[in-house]
Amino acid sequence: MNRPQVLKVLMDFFKKKGKILSIEEYKAAEDAPMRFMVAKRAFGSWARMTQMVEAKMATVVVEAPKPAPKPKAKPAPKKAVKKGK
Repeated sequence: MNRPQVLKVLMDFFKKKGKILSIEEYKAAEDAPMRFMVAKRAFGSWARMTQMVEAKMATVVVEAPKPAPKPKAKPAPKKAVKKGK
């Protein structure tokens, strides 16, 4: 795999895990998508790969949830009409 493909696979894996794993955490992970050396070799170092993943994740657009609809205002009570005059 080339660098963009490795980066995409690792980004998907880290999103599933909820964070960018350290070297020790990645090596210990049973469900890692590729061996550590394959991931590291594409970037030269683990630190460079983490920088690229962070930069890519920052630019990925995440859809914000729609705001809850505002409740409608209650109608103002009608004024009482005075009798007599």
